[in-house]
This record gives sequence, C-alpha cells and structure tokens, in this order.
Amino acid sequence: MLTNRQKAETVAAQRGAAALAAVDLRARCASLRLAPPAADGAVTIRVFGQDVRLAPPDFSAVVTSSGQPARLTDRILAIHYLLCDVPVEPTGQWISFREFTGGPFYWGAFCSRSVKPLISRIGNDLELLRQNLGRFEWRPMDLPTSVAPIPLLAARIHSLGAIETSLIYRQGDDELEPTAELLFDACARRVLRAEDASVIASRICLGLL
Repeated sequence: MLTNRQKAETVAAQRGAAALAAVDLRARCASLRLAPPAADGAVTIRVFGQDVRLAPPDFSAVVTSSGQPARLTDRILAIHYLLCDVPVEPTGQWISFREFTGGPFYWGAFCSRSVKPLISRIGNDLELLRQNLGRFEWRPMDLPTSVAPIPLLAARIHSLGAIETSLIYRQGDDELEPTAELLFDACARRVLRAEDASVIASRICLGLL
C-alpha cells in the first residue's frame, strides 16, 4: 500500500506529465540548452549527475547508464525543469531555502529532512563526508577567508539541469556543534517551488549518510 507521500508524488508526476505533453519539446530543449528530443520524442536531462531519459507520452524516466527506472522524485524534478518556459542560466548568487516562496513557513520541515540527519550521521568526520560526496557529481566551492569557523568542507553538487546546490559543512568543537547549510543558485527560483527545493536538499543529504 502506498503512503500518503507516495500517493502525492504519483499524482504530481501524472499532472506534470500531462502538462508537459502540451509543450513543444524541441523548442523547450533549445531554450533550456538541452540536447534536442530523440526520434521518439524522448528528452535526456542530467539529474544528480546522471543522465535521465524521459519518454512520452507519460514521460516515464530511466537512468541511461543502467536502464533502470529513475527515482520518482527525480522524474518529478526533471518534468518540472522541462516545464520551465524561460532559459535557466546560473547566476553565481546563492540563496537560502527561506528565499523560495513559502520557504520560511516550511523551514523547520526542510531542516528535519535534510541537514539535521546529515549532521547526526557525519558529526565532525569531514573525511567521511568527502568520501560520501563521491556518490554525486561535485566540485569544491571557493569561499572567502572571512567564512568561519574552520575546518569546513564546501561543495557544489550537481542537482538538476543547469542547477547546482552548495553544501557548506562546518566542523564543531568543544563549544559548538557541527553545522550544515544548503544554498541554491538563484536561478533555481525560476524553476523550482519550495517543495522541489526541499526534495533536492533531502535527496542530497540522505544520499550522504
């Protein structure tokens, strides 16, 4: 039996696919700087460092490297990205989840599903965190020297299409507990709702446990 969350995700995927069916995918892919649709109309988009192929009419999704079905949440994110009718260009400016519409209201739930379990698992073990980052496509993030305390680990993690998410993880000490912060490139507000941003954060943090 499906949980309420799984039911909601299934409905979201169905509604998104129905909306995407009305989109000119060739023009949309050009706008989003994606490869043009294949002969069968399928579109390939990168999701968390993996190429995911979405095939009409229901836009079922498979990971191209394995041929296995993509996670339902990854499929929903990919569909929502393809529904964006304006170009998505990274800005290099980072925003908090609070800056999404509805973000302040869902802040507590956002933290409970993302940074809190990550801190509980990783603690001060930055080496374990770096090792687990290998599960994603990531690169180090340059931070100004004024950012403290040190040591810390800052990573830019590929999330969806042209969107990256940054993770800034600070080691604790005798007085302060470890802290973790997730930031999104400001372009994400063109594509994502607060619920989508929360899914990305949870997907990353739980993937690092």
